[in-house]
Amino acid sequence: MPERSTATLADVAELAGVSLATASRALNGSTRKVRPESTERVHAAARELRYTANVQAQAVARGTTTSLALVVGDIADPYFAAIAAGAIRAADDAGLVVTITSTGGDATREREVLAVVAGLRPRAVVLAVSRHLGGALADVHDAVAVLTAGGAGVSALVSDVDGATAGIEGVHPLVVRNRAGAADLAEALVEQGHRSFAVLAGDPELVTAHARVEGFVAGLAAHGIRLEDSAFLHSAFTRDGGYEAMCRLLDAGSPPRCVFAVTDLMAVGALAAIRERGLVPGVDVGVAGFDDVRMLADVTPALSTVRLPLEEIGARAVRRALGTDDGTVDGAAGDGAEIAGAVVLRASTAR
Repeated sequence: MPERSTATLADVAELAGVSLATASRALNGSTRKVRPESTERVHAAARELRYTANVQAQAVARGTTTSLALVVGDIADPYFAAIAAGAIRAADDAGLVVTITSTGGDATREREVLAVVAGLRPRAVVLAVSRHLGGALADVHDAVAVLTAGGAGVSALVSDVDGATAGIEGVHPLVVRNRAGAADLAEALVEQGHRSFAVLAGDPELVTAHARVEGFVAGLAAHGIRLEDSAFLHSAFTRDGGYEAMCRLLDAGSPPRCVFAVTDLMAVGALAAIRERGLVPGVDVGVAGFDDVRMLADVTPALSTVRLPLEEIGARAVRRALGTDDGTVDGAAGDGAEIAGAVVLRASTAR
């Protein structure tokens, strides 16, 4: 393998027979025009000398790099993985390279990550993290201020009961209508014939879980259905959390006709627990989830859920950070900076 070249930009300029400024503009994509023949000579010289640009030096000169920082709650979660896929696609369309960091839902970790990200001078930052009640974007206000002062555009995913971006200058929110989607699901399940329910509510401190539970309760209330406190089972916001919560519900005896799990992953755990007890999911106990994660499409029985366009959410978050979002979803007119879910009823709740 050839040794890495130690050629400098000055060497490239000398070989190409142009000024240092011209060589810099030709290689860095400056908006100032460089004659085509000069650009061609500069790029040929750079290839011959195996010149590699100093990205950090370019960042100092430009104010930003050609990178986008994506901060997610847990990249192993298919929800965040799908959002990341969409963000990477949109960043690629914009000529940006993506760096991904996971916070694990730790607000302290988020502040630390953003401090490091600011030093990399990204062109844009997307915050797609799991926030806790009482822990709004204001908690990372100083870190966001450093990013925006350095020229980065910042967008954040928030829930429709969050309000976390209020007063945070420079943050472009993209509102995911979790509460509204859960309310629509409750109405659809009632119309399907279900009358008794329980809720696998996940972590009660998570904003997303709280919004979905609140919306589902409101949707049932609109049809005169009230749930007792015992109908809400809290657990980890994971597949195993759904399994554990469903086991507790079944151990209590007389399970309801339908169970709402606040994520598809939790719903999958619930299906496993139901089968383990010798019951038939969708027949003895119905199960519905939320998200419509693509990798769970082959779950049996097919899962009723609220479909979110997860990849498009990631793509729009990038466009909002870059200031290029036109308010559309998959080519159709969107609702400003909001993303709505769509109820999908399948065999897991059939009657």
